[in-house]
Amino acid sequence: MGTLSSQIDSLRIISALIACKGLQEFDHTLTQELLKTLKSDLVGFYLYSETAKAFAPVSDLLTNPDSPGYLIGQLPTEGTIKEAVVQRGQALLEHDLASSSWAEAVVLKTAPFHTASVLAAPLTLAPQTENRPPRTIAIITTIAIGRTHAFTEEDRLFLESLGTQLGPVLQNVLASEERDALMAINSQVVVGTMTTDQLMPVVRNMLHHVVKQDMTGLVRFVQSPQGPWFDIVYREGAEIDLAQLRQFPFERMAPAEMMITGKPLLITGHNHTRFPERFYIESVGILSCILCPLILRGTPYGFLAIGSKRRNAFSERDLAFAEQIGFHLSQAITNFTAYEEIRSLKEQLEQENVYLRDEMKSSVDFKTLVGESPALQKTLKMIEQVAPTDSTVLITGETGTGKELVAQAIHHLSPRKEKPLITVNCAALPPTLIESELFGHEKGAFTNATARKFGRFELANGGTIFLDEIGELPLDLQAKFLRVLESQELQRVGGTQTIKLNVRVLAATNVDVALAVKKGLFRSDLFYRLNVFPVRIPPLRERRDDILVLARHFVKKYSERLRKTITRISSGTLKALSSYDWPGNVRELEHLIERAVIVSQGPVLTVEELDPHAQLDRENPTPRTLADAERAHIIETLKQTNWVLAGTHGAAARLEMKRSTLQHRMKKLGIRRPTLRAK
Repeated sequence: MGTLSSQIDSLRIISALIACKGLQEFDHTLTQELLKTLKSDLVGFYLYSETAKAFAPVSDLLTNPDSPGYLIGQLPTEGTIKEAVVQRGQALLEHDLASSSWAEAVVLKTAPFHTASVLAAPLTLAPQTENRPPRTIAIITTIAIGRTHAFTEEDRLFLESLGTQLGPVLQNVLASEERDALMAINSQVVVGTMTTDQLMPVVRNMLHHVVKQDMTGLVRFVQSPQGPWFDIVYREGAEIDLAQLRQFPFERMAPAEMMITGKPLLITGHNHTRFPERFYIESVGILSCILCPLILRGTPYGFLAIGSKRRNAFSERDLAFAEQIGFHLSQAITNFTAYEEIRSLKEQLEQENVYLRDEMKSSVDFKTLVGESPALQKTLKMIEQVAPTDSTVLITGETGTGKELVAQAIHHLSPRKEKPLITVNCAALPPTLIESELFGHEKGAFTNATARKFGRFELANGGTIFLDEIGELPLDLQAKFLRVLESQELQRVGGTQTIKLNVRVLAATNVDVALAVKKGLFRSDLFYRLNVFPVRIPPLRERRDDILVLARHFVKKYSERLRKTITRISSGTLKALSSYDWPGNVRELEHLIERAVIVSQGPVLTVEELDPHAQLDRENPTPRTLADAERAHIIETLKQTNWVLAGTHGAAARLEMKRSTLQHRMKKLGIRRPTLRAK
């Protein structure tokens, strides 16, 4: 090959390669030109990775498993002619590969031909500083099958010179290809409308145009009970069993290194055994992989994983491109995560508004927690002591004593007072809906679940949740509630995402929970977890000094509300109020005063005492039916318990039935609790 002819061939080849749009076109064009110019039979093209000391095959000759050159592309770097080319920084000529000591000669034993002539040259970039040698970014090999001495020294010099000129051309082609691919990805990602499952196929397809791969995955870091771990968010092309990976210590695995350094990893070739999980990954068919960390708002989110069934599959160029993809993917995930958070917060705010409007309608007057009796002052002192803490409080007391008022007082005196206080009446919710109400549900979790619903615990996040009538919580749900209470995290019904909580729990009951534990109706572990700081509210009959104070308070409240002019309570009424046992406690007193104010015609409020049992006895002198007998028996039991339904000595316990069952029977039989009658 003459000098002039060599220059013409070089100009023709360089002109053809400058016009290439990507690596595959560059490889195909280079192959066709060299086959024609050097009269060879095969051309192999590799990208070289300096840090990994590995050659990533590009040509079909080297990447197609059915090709005779496939095994050459899978060889370790050590002892190959390619390694020598990089080390010497010049082209090498081997006249008879079969009789040489190069590692590639071993492959000839399985090849359809016995020997070959090989010419290999580096594609280099000029050094950035004078004292450094040119940097090799790729290798060209030309092969003459079954012939020895097929190439000359002139051919070697031609290919070596061509390599120095093609280095910058290849670099520009690769940069242009990467830019076009990134622009294509950005053009297809629409913020706010794409999910991870929609985004990843787009990323995978664009990646495949540049980097040949067999597996793509998106992995997210999570915090498990055993420590840092990861979940697979998206996977295509390979089955990975996370349980199998649990056998390896996380701190020695590749994800742990990325979490610490924030640097991508190129695991290819034969020299990356420092990560113990690599042996499992290879057992499922992934012999090379690229891992790129994803950073969201400065915090490690997870990583993009790209895998291949070939060794030496990836180069530093592939790693750099994947890192760019990872950067864009991080931005996309950040954007649609923020969009999802905004949408989720909007839904939560809407549900909170609906809930708080309902709460305002049914709220009780906090100011009614008044009184000067020693019994009440002791309770108020306990509220003052426990309110500033985050301790769980179990509030006990008979019905109508003001357990919800105590819960409100604890919340409003606590550091959480600016956050919501969410109230749940466990007795008022059907058993089938309690779990959904407490923990929320996902769309489609069950019939009629047409949209995601935030549970009361989520609504209370950062604040306080008050569980009234906790004794009515079904046994099967008590275990789930205990787990939420202990771990401060939950999963919505039908969901898989773990939601972290910061909720203070207040619970109340008029049931003797200790007795319920003995009867097997309440879990002992939940009782002990709730009973951290018990607060007992005394019944009104134990704080008779407060009856008149409360009565005057309610008279003032309802006189103003009903626009009545009532200046005082009659002495007879005061005496009657003080002597009555008040089985309905403060609530009964308040309702009595409200009715009395409604019917009052003058400035003095007067009520007369009503024998609570006389009228009932006159209505049913003797039982005539089974229902009459049942009614009489229940009334007699209620008399004996002073019309107290719950508790160890309540009517429900004496009748050996649940309080809710007794209430149902009373309603069906028309049994109403007697009170004082306004006059």
